[in-house]
Amino acid sequence: MHTIQEVLTEVMKRVKPSPEDRERVMRVVDKIKGNIEKAASARGLKLRIEVEGSLAKDTWVATDRDIDLFIIFPHGTSKDFAQEIGLELAKSGVGEGWRLGYAEHPYVEASVDGYTVDIVPSIEIGEGERPVTAVDRTPLHTKFVLKKLDEKMRDDVRLLKQFMKGIGVYGAELKVGGFSGYLCELLVINYGSFEKVLEEASKWKSRTVIDYMKYYKEGEAEQLFNSPLVMIDPVDRRRNAAAAVSLQCYATFIAAAGRFLENPSREYFFPPKEQVEINKTLEKLKERGSSLVVVKTGCPKLPSDVLWGEVQRSLMKAVGLLERYDFVVLDQKAWSDEERHVLFILELEMRRLRKGKVHQGPKVWYQEDVKRFLEKHLKGENVLAGPSIKGDRWYVELKRKYTEAKELLEREFAKLSLSKDMMEEVKKGFSVYVDEEIEELFIEEPRLLSEVNALVRKRPLWLK
Repeated sequence: MHTIQEVLTEVMKRVKPSPEDRERVMRVVDKIKGNIEKAASARGLKLRIEVEGSLAKDTWVATDRDIDLFIIFPHGTSKDFAQEIGLELAKSGVGEGWRLGYAEHPYVEASVDGYTVDIVPSIEIGEGERPVTAVDRTPLHTKFVLKKLDEKMRDDVRLLKQFMKGIGVYGAELKVGGFSGYLCELLVINYGSFEKVLEEASKWKSRTVIDYMKYYKEGEAEQLFNSPLVMIDPVDRRRNAAAAVSLQCYATFIAAAGRFLENPSREYFFPPKEQVEINKTLEKLKERGSSLVVVKTGCPKLPSDVLWGEVQRSLMKAVGLLERYDFVVLDQKAWSDEERHVLFILELEMRRLRKGKVHQGPKVWYQEDVKRFLEKHLKGENVLAGPSIKGDRWYVELKRKYTEAKELLEREFAKLSLSKDMMEEVKKGFSVYVDEEIEELFIEEPRLLSEVNALVRKRPLWLK
């Protein structure tokens, strides 16, 4: 068994960028900045191009390949002008191969020399001012963090980010619903170190409020923000910097923090690679006695956060459909490559139900209700048995419309009120696979095997 310090020393060797890492990323930054500055100068524009995010704050992890560049228009620039001209300048920064992204605000995303580069138009604001666009606070975040973090704390942020990556809760995007890089920085600033963050997080309860700047009186923030974790943004008291954190990720972090402190291991930071085999995964499913059903559709061409919002809502509609027809859904998850396919993976207690379903009627002394019940069911075509009296009630056994989960989904999935984009894909065609049929999906999309294996395994890899 290793001590916490031994584990952290080993992890730090892997997460801290080397001088070569820094030199490589700055070459890419300088090239793109130069292109944008040249294009801005040709238009006679006065603006700033700044590196933001973890790269600017020196809290990035060596394996990160993300660069955030902000085109900052002068105070008072209109939102429409900043977006339109900013996107044009961003495109000129990376040349060919860019694509438009959109979370709360449009930006240009491109792959340059192995790095994913996001170039974001924004407008300069002062402290306490309301942002014009959703990203205008970001430079203020950078200034705040740079002012608060020393070298040791920056390394602690790196450790916290890698810990969260290892347990699967890092990333504020909708696909993850986890902790952003900025939130990791704020946690270290608030508590002082990586170890202290874990010590305090292991004691968090159903709701936690952190107000570093003491903007609110006790109890006020709980009334204003409805999230399991509330971190009042130090540069904007109206914003919860932890709003993206789902209950699942919040609870996972609490549990993992406590377990790590009891039994430190590098596997929390770098989970072991599983040797996953198709036959063994399907065998595990048989041992459990449950069934797996997968619905495969095409993937709408949408920005990632918009796509995952629609995918998650569609997944819950599929769960609701199965439950309406009495199938017990034990677990569910969605998967997508964000280009070609969306898959809804559902684990069912049983994929087949018996033909009959017992339907409870009224108590015998409610004569009007009884009369209607008997009129409906005495000659009903779908009655398998009854009506009969058990105790003080009438009952009848009815024939189910669907006894096979696959048939239900094939016939009814396209009738669900999904989003316009998902419905367009469903109308083009979708497929339903059950149990051993899923094997052909693994051959077509090998990445799906680890997702299904994790759903079947249940236990997180960090839990020893």
